[in-house]
Amino acid sequence: MPTITIDGEKYQVDGDQNLLSSCLTVGLNVPYFCWHPEMGSVGACRQCAMIEYKDSEDQSGRLIMSCMTPVRDGGIYSVNAEAAKEFRGSIIEDLMTNHPHDCPVCEEGGECHLQDMTEMSGHTMRRYRGTKRTHRNQYLGPFINHEMNRCITCYRCVRFYNDYAGGSDLQALGRNHQVYFGRQEEGRLQNGFSGNLVEICPTGVFTDKTFSAHFVRKWDLQTAPSVCEHCAVGCNTAPGARESSNGNDPVLRRITNLFHHDINGYFLCDRGRFGYEYVNGSTRIDQVLSVHDEELISSTADSKDKLHCKVNPRDGVLHLSVQVTAAQRQLRRIIGVGSPRASIENNFALQQLVGADNFFSGLNRLDQQLLQQINAIQSDDRVKSPNTPEIESADAVLIIGEDIYNTAPRIALAVRQAARNRQKKQAQNLKIPLWQDASVRQLEGDPSPIIFIGTELTDLTDIAKTTLFESPEKVVQFTNALTEEIKNSNNQGTENTSELQKQIRRVAQILENANNPLIISGVSSRHPNTLSAVANLACVISDRKKSPTNLYLNCGEVNSLGLIQLVNESDNNLDQLLESLTTTKNTIPTSLVVLENDLYRRLDTPSAEKIFSLVDEVILMDSLLTPTAKRANWIFPASTTAESQGTYINNNGLAQRFYAVYEGKGYIQESWRWLVDAVDFCTEKSANLSVINSWKHSTDLSNAIAKEFTTLGVLADLGPNEDYRIDGLKIARQSARYSGRTAIHAQQHVSETPPIKDPDAPMSFSMEGIHNPNKTPLQANIWSPGWNSNQSIFKFQQQVGGERKGGPSGKRIERAPRPISEYLPSSGELEHPSETSNKVQMLPIYRLFGSEELSNQSMSLSEIIDAPFILIHPDTLAHYTLTMGELVDIETSNDTHRAEIRPCNTIPHGCIGVPFGLPGMETLAPQIPGYASLRPAVAPMISEDQ
Repeated sequence: MPTITIDGEKYQVDGDQNLLSSCLTVGLNVPYFCWHPEMGSVGACRQCAMIEYKDSEDQSGRLIMSCMTPVRDGGIYSVNAEAAKEFRGSIIEDLMTNHPHDCPVCEEGGECHLQDMTEMSGHTMRRYRGTKRTHRNQYLGPFINHEMNRCITCYRCVRFYNDYAGGSDLQALGRNHQVYFGRQEEGRLQNGFSGNLVEICPTGVFTDKTFSAHFVRKWDLQTAPSVCEHCAVGCNTAPGARESSNGNDPVLRRITNLFHHDINGYFLCDRGRFGYEYVNGSTRIDQVLSVHDEELISSTADSKDKLHCKVNPRDGVLHLSVQVTAAQRQLRRIIGVGSPRASIENNFALQQLVGADNFFSGLNRLDQQLLQQINAIQSDDRVKSPNTPEIESADAVLIIGEDIYNTAPRIALAVRQAARNRQKKQAQNLKIPLWQDASVRQLEGDPSPIIFIGTELTDLTDIAKTTLFESPEKVVQFTNALTEEIKNSNNQGTENTSELQKQIRRVAQILENANNPLIISGVSSRHPNTLSAVANLACVISDRKKSPTNLYLNCGEVNSLGLIQLVNESDNNLDQLLESLTTTKNTIPTSLVVLENDLYRRLDTPSAEKIFSLVDEVILMDSLLTPTAKRANWIFPASTTAESQGTYINNNGLAQRFYAVYEGKGYIQESWRWLVDAVDFCTEKSANLSVINSWKHSTDLSNAIAKEFTTLGVLADLGPNEDYRIDGLKIARQSARYSGRTAIHAQQHVSETPPIKDPDAPMSFSMEGIHNPNKTPLQANIWSPGWNSNQSIFKFQQQVGGERKGGPSGKRIERAPRPISEYLPSSGELEHPSETSNKVQMLPIYRLFGSEELSNQSMSLSEIIDAPFILIHPDTLAHYTLTMGELVDIETSNDTHRAEIRPCNTIPHGCIGVPFGLPGMETLAPQIPGYASLRPAVAPMISEDQ
């Protein structure tokens, strides 16, 4: 590590970093604009000027730009030299010439990097009195506001959007002082990471439009560390909430990125950033509801649906308590249905209440089998689940059956960076430092090989070296042939010289020659044999390379891998539940408790309806009104991620705790608390109920889970319990500048209301407590003196771009090592229809906006979610009397769905791509893969009265 001198002080620094990064790492304040820790240097803004001296005798030195200067052992530099300060002041004065100085009305105010740097440079007086240049702003979609007049031309936006995220519809247009960062024409920014422009931009050019709808200043937001619930990657977030000044309930107002070195780094996808609006939506449940007993007029509702009315929560809890007591006396059976979008604590609480035999995962048989396979594969020592930086360092990537841009978007962004590794290696050979971003990108040559085999690939096609679009069955055949090729690579036979065999050979050679190959797959193709083939391929590569193979497997939903730990060795799925209800003659009444799940998304409609018809009552605990809610007799309002504390386990098996940002409105609380409340009212308590009744805090459940399941023992060590204190203080959720607290409820009473107490975390719902993120990772408000923007994160990292000083959050679950062959469920081939049936195979395809249940209820996302459609190859369509753009009815054995036909040349012949979970097609998802008939849509009958 080189030793350098800065303003008379000696520092040991990382020789691979530039001077600016080194200065920031040791805690020095050096202004900058264009540089970004993840995107390197281009030297566009000239704001990071310093003085470099030849030696100790040199008194004048020379002006350098620290972001473009490599560290020299023994180098002598100065940040505070008058020449450097004067130069930086003149630069920012020039940058501010056309700035509108609209801080009081700018939404960036208070967390603006430009404000910080202006103050740091000492430039407080404006000498320019001429007419300012003005721009016309563009409509950029429902996510992003555009205010070009604030731009200082740092080029960060286009560098991130085009170079880093692979977007193509945001450009730098014009020249000199007329550069315009926007689109050639108005319209939504198409890249799925456009929301990062809000945090990338050092001024207020790009701001969060969803936040604008209920805007408050950053210092008036209440925050806590959380985990994104919209996929299974496990990105860390910092949700912000605030009570309304008119005394209304608290509102979740925005989501920002919370740096986690091993997962999301500096960036979030748009679904994770803007999908939060479902929390504030009109479909939220905030009261206990019970079935309305009055007769319904037949024309107003389906005879199976139920109308509900609000009831006193005590009545609901007492009813549940009566049913629990009856179950203890064996006078009633209570069946629990879990959920992969509920925390592991909520699932465990329900399992303990009803017993392991009466607890069902909430997954259908196929989905549970897929997750059991992933759990088994990840338990083999020959397989390693890589984190995001390890994915970015891969020199060859093979993606099998997983459109990761839509199912695990942050991983797709990491793969995009992996494609540059061949270019980076070339730069290192030429002695070009990797932080010299513009120089590295100018190097010629092909990207690192990205190979895709599957049904559909979006966003990554521009970097994919090889693509093969086939049905899951043929994907399996290709993967098995690839495995055999690698296994027998020493036998260079030439008898098989078909084009497919040549392609298999080329892919095998790429994987064998790679020093750090990576395979990516997952559950989205809904094909168990795909996972088996992928596992065998990974093991063969591991055996040849004598080291574990990096294999990233996507599990689908936020806590899929956590849920499967509770039922891994059993077959307690929804199909089994239906079978047991159908074949077993119940002599006692049955209650079905559904935990944060919509059964119509898990089973075909007739099966879900049959389950509901075979039980005496349905008790639902959920946050949103879903089709399942229409069949429930009792509904209890459940907390969302932002309103509760619990644990999710991500694709890598990393258990992470999320914390409540604010108390939910109405009678919202965690599902496990409703169960504990019911047990508390029971007049008779068995030993099991007594244990449940002793749970007072979320950590009580975490500790109980750790004791019950060896695999989940790490839950006991995840975070401090509610009694933890730092210097006798809790951690503050509100900033030290939080304003108006005493006035919010002034119309009700003059005296200040004491803040709500958090029973689960050592955190306060107030500004009293610890504010320093260096002292605790529980502090999500990233702020440091002089650094009000999110750029201040470097103050709390071990080095710029490195781990947080408090260490990474989360711990990997400890699964016992076992060879895959010991437990790898087999699956028969899909039953093919007769050749004369004229049916097509339905293959699942995914959309970033539309395939995930919770975010579909977000207002801004709902504007851009597609209407129901299917993708079909033009050659397949030729067999039908249908045309592109026409509406078609998709007929399965269970129901019919209507959708628009869209062309797609990559969909295999004889197949159609069906968007998984798309609103209007949700109930079709459980039937995929399967077969369906297509026919022209028949217009609905219109009565004479109409």
